[in-house]
Amino acid sequence: MEKIPFVLGGNLQGGELVVTFPYDKTRSQGVIREQTPTPDDHVFRWLAFSYASTHRLMTDANRRACHTEDIAKEDGTINGASWHTAPGSMSDFSYLHTNCFELSMYVGCDKFPHESELPEEWENNRESLLVFMEQVHRGIKGVVRDLEGHGIANAIISVEGIGHDIRTGKIHFNKLFIVNLSGHKQLSLSNMCHHDVLWTTEYSHIRTFCYTKEG
Repeated sequence: MEKIPFVLGGNLQGGELVVTFPYDKTRSQGVIREQTPTPDDHVFRWLAFSYASTHRLMTDANRRACHTEDIAKEDGTINGASWHTAPGSMSDFSYLHTNCFELSMYVGCDKFPHESELPEEWENNRESLLVFMEQVHRGIKGVVRDLEGHGIANAIISVEGIGHDIRTGKIHFNKLFIVNLSGHKQLSLSNMCHHDVLWTTEYSHIRTFCYTKEG
């Protein structure tokens, strides 16, 4: 995860029909269910909905519940911690320690489907998987480099109003990927070896840019 700059991740599971998004661990000690959003909650909700809404069954109001309680109702998504706390989940780790936004997709009621059921399960999830992967292009991407064209490693990129920073990598050091929704965004860049800078960008569905660091 540190060597390869993953941007988006999906953890496929079974036993339920729902997409969960971080945080998966409740903030309050000893509480097993509690709404625990990340600073990027609006982005995670969109990513989860992009999968659930294009799944054949998740948002079908007439589908049967997998268990006695239909945890996701007709939306097909839920904050992981508000379902049940899961300390040390891969989704939480990815968000806290890397630039990757990872969700868990529970793609069917049967946790261990029979081989004969796999073609139908593929059809249920095929469009959802494609739409979810397309979301990796939603937001800002580009390179961060100095005036001489050298990539800036460990540059910290902050988006105004979001308390979660993105950091350029050590190996693919000049690459910048920020999954976000469309709009007018103010970003700041800081690095120990360079002056802090501030810039504003306007982008729609997909925005690609290259920023040259001066000073």
